[in-house]
Amino acid sequence: MPQMIVEYSENIQNLDKKQLLSDLNHAVFDTGLIDHPKNIKSRVRINRDFLIGFGEDDQAYIHVHLYVLTGRNATEKKLLIDKTAGALARFSSYQAHGLEVQLCVELTEMPLVDYRKIVVTG
Repeated sequence: MPQMIVEYSENIQNLDKKQLLSDLNHAVFDTGLIDHPKNIKSRVRINRDFLIGFGEDDQAYIHVHLYVLTGRNATEKKLLIDKTAGALARFSSYQAHGLEVQLCVELTEMPLVDYRKIVVTG
């Protein structure tokens, strides 16, 4: 834990997905709230069908949804959000010529009683 899902609008071009995930994973781990980097699971999804407002074609977005287990206080959650948002704001390995890009970070708590993780070795 945590799970991180990054979504971005298709009108953003040449997004370096691996670098973005690496930057975000480092930011989350650097908070000191995650005991081991292997506990961070992140992925990227492109949104081909999207609408911003009423269809303004000069708009784009990168949205990070961070899922964490319950048990963190408000200061710790703010730290996770701020570090993630900072890494996202510094990331520039994409092209968005003529676009206003909205960078968003959302944190959702998952109740510990509703989550299971099983590790198997193959």
